[in-house]
Amino acid sequence: MAFEKFVPSSRPRTTQVSIKRAGTISFDRAAAIACGLDRATHATLHFDPAHKLIGVKPAGAGEDGALRLSHRTRVSSLRARAFFEFYGIELTVTRRYAITFDSAAGMAVIPLGAVKRRRGPRPKQP
Repeated sequence: MAFEKFVPSSRPRTTQVSIKRAGTISFDRAAAIACGLDRATHATLHFDPAHKLIGVKPAGAGEDGALRLSHRTRVSSLRARAFFEFYGIELTVTRRYAITFDSAAGMAVIPLGAVKRRRGPRPKQP
């Protein structure tokens, strides 16, 4: 018999983030390390409505708008339900996104792409 050996390809994994229906943003270990979130206890969230980009920046506990980061063995997560409600970003299913790091701004950037925003006026920030 002529057997062929299967050797899976070892292509590099892209760093990913998952945004869950409940409003939790979860960073895989590689993404957290690449963006400096693995060492942070808190992070601030930023939004670019024109390009549908979410920015996540490591922050100190006392910083304005800082949310607590939770760290597990393979994932770091951030509860951000209020953020998604404030900007009217629909969360119907859990989605995964490739994440990049903007070194000039010092933050992770999540491109939402085709995610819809709810219609209607947005509340003004204080």
